[in-house]
Amino acid sequence: MTDHRLPPIREVVLTRPAGSNAGLREALVAARPAGMPEPVLITQPLLAIQPLADGGDLPDALAAMTAADLVVFVSPRAVEVADAVRSLVDWPAREFAAVGAATGRALAHVGRPATFLPDSSEDSEGLLECLRDVPMSGRRVWIIRGETGRELLADSLAARGAEPRFVAVYRRECPASKPPVPVGPACLWIITAPQALDCFAQLAGETDGSEPGLLDSNLLVINERARERARALGIRGPILLAGGPGAETLARAAWELIAERQSSPPRH
Repeated sequence: MTDHRLPPIREVVLTRPAGSNAGLREALVAARPAGMPEPVLITQPLLAIQPLADGGDLPDALAAMTAADLVVFVSPRAVEVADAVRSLVDWPAREFAAVGAATGRALAHVGRPATFLPDSSEDSEGLLECLRDVPMSGRRVWIIRGETGRELLADSLAARGAEPRFVAVYRRECPASKPPVPVGPACLWIITAPQALDCFAQLAGETDGSEPGLLDSNLLVINERARERARALGIRGPILLAGGPGAETLARAAWELIAERQSSPPRH
């Protein structure tokens, strides 16, 4: 097979919901290696977050919650939406867990610092490791989330004897607007949410009118499960693993790829 090296990365696309990309943008700028050309940073949200009417499942959950329960927040947005329904300082539960550092910061910001915060990886697996020695038998665990997701977390806690309860407080949707988007092997899309991959594939179906198209772009995802999902959705371009959703982790992984591609220009 002919060796066609991929071109340098010229554009990096930030895909978190509107208002959630500033930290990643700052991390990318701060982590740029000396002398490295700066790619164009483009904000293109792949998800829109809509709080559920009347607090979704939260009012019923709060009515049943006790001091002995554990509450798990899966994202900063889950913290923000839930706190807007009822201030977390007034919740009955005494122990709170966060899936990652950004969620932990969100909890601290509203006055309820996380009791449990993973330091191995910022995902369900990392939190499960953090909770490994915490008694779970018969304990009710409220998982504050969107309408879907974190089934692995719930199943693993249930296997340890816990009683996980999902609490939906927001809905994730693909944005309605479809402006022109950067495509092809010179673009790097940073995607941190599984449902955003679905929206990416949907966008590809609406914009891929030429070769190379959106499906040939580079993706940076947070774990192997996300990479497998991306391949199943038909993404053809390189899919790189960041190792976590933290801004600094993503920035380091992005710059490693950019530097590698900068030093290996395409053959003509």
